[in-house]
Amino acid sequence: MLIILCIVVNSTAIIAQQNKPDDPIGQAFFSPDLVMQNQQAINLTEGQQNTISKEMQNAQSEFMTLQWNLQKEMEKFKLLVEKENLAETQVLEQMERMLAIENKIKKRQITLMVRIKNLLNPEQQDKLRKLK
Repeated sequence: MLIILCIVVNSTAIIAQQNKPDDPIGQAFFSPDLVMQNQQAINLTEGQQNTISKEMQNAQSEFMTLQWNLQKEMEKFKLLVEKENLAETQVLEQMERMLAIENKIKKRQITLMVRIKNLLNPEQQDKLRKLK
């Protein structure tokens, strides 16, 4: 069960690992950091910069809340699995609660990436692909 707990905690980094060649999600999207670090090179407009900043602020606020919720549910899970005799139904229900939060995190990550990509014109996207 400890392995499952570690998987849940570490799985939010999957989408963040965008520069790996075997990562189709990473190849399709551009991280906010990549965009902002290369804003001059891709001729990012002030409007695009402002929109990306707002999107990032909103996402970070949501991520923080979701991470706190996940931590709370992980604590409950830990207490359940540390018992001598496990209540299978309770353990599985708690795991479902944790996975539901993790899915919300992943969905929000993809939403952010889609919004950023949609802000960029084809030339900007092409330049970023070359800069990866």
